[in-house]
Amino acid sequence: MMPIRIIDRSFNLIGEIDNYTSLIFTRKYSNYGDFEIHIGADVLNADKLQKGNIIVLGGNGRKSGIILHREINQNENGEEFLIKGYTLGSILNRRITIPPVNQAYDTINSFGETAIKHYVDVNCVNPIDVKRKISNLIIAEDKGRGKQVSYSSRLKQLDEEVSKICELSGLGYEIYLDFNNFKFVFDILQGRDLTVNQNILPPVIFSIDFDNIQNQEYTDSDIGYKNYGYVGGQGEGEERNIIEVGDEITGFDRIETFIDARDINENEDLAQRGIQKLLEFKNIQSFTSEIINNVFEYEKDWNLGDIVTCQNRKWGITMDTRITEVKEIYENTGLKLEVTFGNSIPTLTDKIKKVIDNPVIETPSETKYDERYYTKTEVDKKIEQTIGTSTFIYTQIAPISVWNINHNLNKRPSVTIIDSSGNTVIGDVQYIDENNVKITFSSAFAGNAYLN
Repeated sequence: MMPIRIIDRSFNLIGEIDNYTSLIFTRKYSNYGDFEIHIGADVLNADKLQKGNIIVLGGNGRKSGIILHREINQNENGEEFLIKGYTLGSILNRRITIPPVNQAYDTINSFGETAIKHYVDVNCVNPIDVKRKISNLIIAEDKGRGKQVSYSSRLKQLDEEVSKICELSGLGYEIYLDFNNFKFVFDILQGRDLTVNQNILPPVIFSIDFDNIQNQEYTDSDIGYKNYGYVGGQGEGEERNIIEVGDEITGFDRIETFIDARDINENEDLAQRGIQKLLEFKNIQSFTSEIINNVFEYEKDWNLGDIVTCQNRKWGITMDTRITEVKEIYENTGLKLEVTFGNSIPTLTDKIKKVIDNPVIETPSETKYDERYYTKTEVDKKIEQTIGTSTFIYTQIAPISVWNINHNLNKRPSVTIIDSSGNTVIGDVQYIDENNVKITFSSAFAGNAYLN
């Protein structure tokens, strides 16, 4: 079993565990990942798996995460702990983007890496308000990687803004541990081209014919796909500034959408926003496969973020695509790798965040004379239009730690929790019956629950 070290935020070793039931550690290219540990409560050092502590897989500072959730379950085998958390990249989720003094937006035009590190620097490492500084977080040298981007941000979740710029510029990101200097290091990831169409590096092909994958799934979906956008800037009625972005497609194959960018003045920036938003409506094409780690060695021949060739001759499919997610599953039977090639189908949380993403949500009093913002009522209507009436939306106005929800859906629905800042929250969901659910959190907060 892969040993798990447990340290605190000051890098002090608290304990080590190698006798757990299972560990699932998920790495993501342009977002932070997550982990889940099942372990007997009586295992040595299991009690050290406390919220706020950091786990490190095999002493590898690039495979580490923060514990955010603990459960104790009693079953026929005795007491078991369920531990959940996110990888260190989730530190960015603790900040929003604050514009410079006397400016409505923080705007930058540069290479993707430079833009990303700028936002991390001014909001986490060297913010004007010293109370926002995250101790021991540093930024690796800027190498100017990625495509050129023009980006503006105001009061948005930092991690989501970083992920969007990564998508625009073909980059990924991570925060890893520097044990020598006791630092958390933010840096950019840039995958290699390992496809059969290049001759610089040894190509990597994943195919059932090569006996290096099994349990393969393929998705090719145009649900939610748009390829042409009308981008609305400032102004009202006929005076509103509208530009068009997208492929030169006509007739039946042209699928249009309106992109609200009332917060932007310049046409060049409107175009960039339109291109950015169209990426969120792209075609979903992906392989999900269990990798047999025999022909090509993980983290040597291929790794997260690399572009490889995937093939299934029986299905008539060959595609060059990026490895966007790697799920490492450690059990008594050994290591199992589940890999996602390409972009995956959006979750309910993704859909909700897409709706409320832009422009910034302000209160009615703040938007009375400013058409650039949505009110909360407008956002709620847009969410309902997007996720459908079959989803029950529960709003918790006052901050509490236990939510009792009567949804009347006559089933045990999936539950997604979004707090008032737009963050996804993990809670302990208990189904009382087919129409009632109780959700317990580690601390009190306000927000919404989406049940469907």
